Amino acid sequence: MRNPEEVWQVDVNGQIYDTTFGELPGWIADNALLESDKVRKGELRWLEAGKVPALVPFFNAKAEGREIPSVNLTTTVAEEPGTEVASPATEFRQPDVHGTWQVPGQPGIPAAEPVQGDIPAQEFCSIHPEVPTRYICSACHHPFCSECPEGFGTTVRLCPYCGAMCKDAQEAAKAMESERRFRADIEAGFGFDDFGSAIAYPFKYKSSLLIGGFLFAILTIGQGAGSIGSIFLVAAALICFMLANALTFGVLANTVDNFSQGNIGKDFMPGFDDFSLWDDVVHPLFLSIAVYISSFGLLILLIVGMVWYAWSSFTSAMTPAMDPAMEMLAEDKGQTPEHLKAIIEKAREQNQTLGVEVGEDGLTDTQRASLDEEAEFMRLNEMAENYRGQQLESVVGPSPEQQDAQLQAMVWQFIQVAGVFLLLAGLALLWGLFYFPAACAVAGYTRSFTATLNPLVGLDTIRHLGLDYVKILVMALLISIASGIVGAILGIVFMPFDLPAFGNLPAKFFGGFATFYFSVVFAVVLGYALYKNSEKLALYRG
Repeated sequence: MRNPEEVWQVDVNGQIYDTTFGELPGWIADNALLESDKVRKGELRWLEAGKVPALVPFFNAKAEGREIPSVNLTTTVAEEPGTEVASPATEFRQPDVHGTWQVPGQPGIPAAEPVQGDIPAQEFCSIHPEVPTRYICSACHHPFCSECPEGFGTTVRLCPYCGAMCKDAQEAAKAMESERRFRADIEAGFGFDDFGSAIAYPFKYKSSLLIGGFLFAILTIGQGAGSIGSIFLVAAALICFMLANALTFGVLANTVDNFSQGNIGKDFMPGFDDFSLWDDVVHPLFLSIAVYISSFGLLILLIVGMVWYAWSSFTSAMTPAMDPAMEMLAEDKGQTPEHLKAIIEKAREQNQTLGVEVGEDGLTDTQRASLDEEAEFMRLNEMAENYRGQQLESVVGPSPEQQDAQLQAMVWQFIQVAGVFLLLAGLALLWGLFYFPAACAVAGYTRSFTATLNPLVGLDTIRHLGLDYVKILVMALLISIASGIVGAILGIVFMPFDLPAFGNLPAKFFGGFATFYFSVVFAVVLGYALYKNSEKLALYRG
C-alpha cells in the first residue's frame, strides 16, 4: 500500500524540497519534477525520479498526453478523475444466507475470501476457473484473467475484489520468487560461502573479464612509462594511473550498486550501450580519490610533514653560521663587559670621597667617556679574535670532537621526532587498512563524493554491518595475499624478459590482468555483504 502522506524529498537543481507522495503527480503535471531529477523516500538513497517504479505510471501518462492520475489514499492505484474505484479489501462483506461472498457494488461477481499474506501463484482465474491467469493482484494476491480487472489507460489494471493494482502474472511470479530468494538470503546471512561465490563470479561474464582485464593490463604497463624520464611519458603514466583507477572503481561502483538493490545476477562491467564519459570515467575517478583521501589522507599528511621536517633539519644543519663580525655588530652596544664593572665601582667610590659633581650613574663626564672608549676597544678586539677563529675554522673545518658532537645532537633530535612520526604514521596506516572497505562500500551504494569523504557515513555503515565487516576485512586480507602470491609467481616465471628501463613487461601485463580479477572479486564481496544487510542499511531494492 502506498500512503500519499509518505514523506519524500526532491532535489531540483541542488535545492532540496520536502513533499509527500500524494503531491508528486501534481509536480509531474506542472513539469516541476522531471525524470532526471533526484528523489528519495524518507532517509533512503537518492534515485532518478524516472527510475522509481511508483512514479513511472505518472511519467507515462504525461508522455502519452493523458491527464495525470491522482493517488488513492489506501492503495497504489492511480485513479483518473471521475472514475469510481472498488473499495479496499476492508470492505469485504460477510457471506449472505446462501453462503456466497459478494463484492460491494458488483453483485454479479462472487467475491473471494480475503487472503492473508502471500499465496502461491495460481494457473487459473479466481472468477473464471476455466481461463488461465493473466494478472495477479498486488494487495490480495488473487489471480485473474485478462477480462476481470478493470482497465485504466494502457498500464493500470484494478482488482475487482480490493481495488488495488494488478500486476502481470509472469512479472508477479518473478517478483515473488525474487522476494522469497531475498528472504532466504537474508536468513542465511553473509559468510564465506559468499566469498566462494565472489571468486567464481567474474567467470560468469567471461567477455567482460577479458575486456576489462586487457584494458587494465595495458594501463598497468603504461604506468611504467614515466621511468624512462621524458616529461611527456611521465604525464602519460599519470593519465594511465588515473584511467586504471577509474576502471576499477567504475566496476566497484556498478557492482556494489547492483547488489545493494538486489540485482545480484548482473554484469560487473558498466554497460557500453549507454556509456557516459562522466558516469563511467570521471565520476568513478573522483570516487576513487575520495576513498583514498578518507582512508589514507591522514597517513599522506604525516608522510609529507615528516619529509618537510627532515628537509628543513638537513638544510639548517648545512647552512653556515652567521659571520662573527655581523653577530658582534648586531649586539646591543649598551652592554657593559663584566671586567669593567669593578673599574666603574672604584671610580664611583673615588668620586663620592672627593665630592665631585657626577651624573645619575655616579660618574663624571670624563670618566664616562673614558670607560665607553675602553669598552668599545675591548668589544672590537674580541670581535676581531672571534672573526679570526671563525676564518681558521672555515679553512681547516671544525675539530673532530665538534663534528661528532654536532652530528650526534642532530641525529638524536631527528630520532626523537621521527619516532613520534612513525608511531602516528603506523596508527594512520592501520586506520586506512581498516576503513578502506567501508569507504569503497559507501562510494558504491551512494555514488556520492561528499558522502565517501565523510568518515561518519563509513563508520555508520560499519556499525550496521557489525560482525560482517570483520568478515569483509578477513576476505580482503585473503584477496591481498592471493594477489601478492600471483604477482610473485609471475615475476619469477617471466624473469628472463626483464629489460632495462622497460621492466618485466609480460609480468606487468599478466599481473595487471590478475589485479583486475581480484578487484572484481573484492567488489563482489562488498556487494554480497551489502545485499545481505540491505534491510539494516535501509538500501533501496529495485
